Amino acid sequence: MIIVNNELVAFIAEGNTEQAIIDVLLDHDALIYTRENVLQEEVIRCRIGKKFAKQYLNKSFGSKIHVYRILDSRVENFIVPKAYQPKISEITNLTTRPEIEMLFILLHNDYKKYTNGRYKKPSIFVKENYSDLKKVKSYEDNFQFWNSHYDDLIRVLKQYKSYHQNESTIADILK
Repeated sequence: MIIVNNELVAFIAEGNTEQAIIDVLLDHDALIYTRENVLQEEVIRCRIGKKFAKQYLNKSFGSKIHVYRILDSRVENFIVPKAYQPKISEITNLTTRPEIEMLFILLHNDYKKYTNGRYKKPSIFVKENYSDLKKVKSYEDNFQFWNSHYDDLIRVLKQYKSYHQNESTIADILK
């Protein structure tokens, strides 16, 4: 386990797609952190602060943990019990609103079509308009797709950031 800036990182993904994308980025060494910097070297799917603390913070690490939450909500609370708070250096939300599937829309250059349309959720738009991703919410399908379209993934993450400059996004932790 490698500790950067005297801290480990925990990536907490909201869903399968977010988890797959972070795994692709870690596998391609595209982030400012390597998998060796990551708590238990895996993306975590535990979104409740109390449960995360009991499951992952009850050990001694010799360093603080920077928690990155990859989610589409701006208001979802993540409350860590006071006893565990000294183990955390910072909690950063990397937003993917309205949904992470927006990256797929950007990939197909359909941002204007989506924003001008009747769709509330990008995942519904993706299901109805594209056939190159069979199961929109599947970890395996997303991992395979983005892994084979790695350069496109980097491009759309940066493009997404350009639309959300005042928010922290996955692009902020790219190398």
